[in-house]
Amino acid sequence: MTTCIFCDEWGAAAYHADAQKSLSEQIALHREIIRKRYNADKFLVYFQAYTNTFGRVRELANMYQFVLQEKDVIGIVAGTRPDCLPRGILQAFQKVAQTHFVSVELGVQSFDDQQLLFLARGHDSACSIAAIKKLKALSNIDICVHLMFGIPGETDEQLRQTAILLSKLGVHGVKLHNLHVLKDTPLDNLYTQGKFQPIKLQDYARKVSVFLEHLSPQIAVHRLTAVANRWDDLIAPAWAKEKMRPAQFIESYLAAHDIWQGKSAICYEGK
Repeated sequence: MTTCIFCDEWGAAAYHADAQKSLSEQIALHREIIRKRYNADKFLVYFQAYTNTFGRVRELANMYQFVLQEKDVIGIVAGTRPDCLPRGILQAFQKVAQTHFVSVELGVQSFDDQQLLFLARGHDSACSIAAIKKLKALSNIDICVHLMFGIPGETDEQLRQTAILLSKLGVHGVKLHNLHVLKDTPLDNLYTQGKFQPIKLQDYARKVSVFLEHLSPQIAVHRLTAVANRWDDLIAPAWAKEKMRPAQFIESYLAAHDIWQGKSAICYEGK
């Protein structure tokens, strides 16, 4: 499968150095790191990199069940694409959700079809909406949508409509990302040719504020901005290397402009 315009060879692998370790070894290692750092005693196993529903359904279902046998693991989080939710996977999620927490993170990125073409995502907005509705039809499935801001052609009205749509669909969470340039990606080529400029932090903060103002306050915001995991591979913008400053900048921007999540949102009962 051809990767999208911004993805490098690692996908979204935060811990690519551990990729050769078994699932049990990876869980044991990071469980103890997180336990010590955050004083945590219960854990979710996050199937993050690439598309974690792209494979033989039986093998994936067995993998999900396997990790639930690990000590102190109470659920799973699976990252995937809107166009990769076959019936068998939905059934596997539903089975797990009968006894454990299940969250599905969808890489929607945009609901604008022209922007999806620019990103070379390989799916359209109708596919994303259908995927969300499929997951909503199941019981006890948490739905988190990934969105990307700073795409060429993006407008404030589009951001408002995206917030309204997600509020109406009743998703449970969103993760926001700024479109940034990684080495040896198609986007790197466009950047080198002067055909793409990454968004500045000030402009990104304003876009986030437009989106949040119209987003239901019942939707959890898991992330305000992307952080490049491999600094040596980041081409631009430099602020994507920073973890805390961009989030603090956005929070300060919201406070300075008297904007908060849901300030202008439409309420949808039962969501």
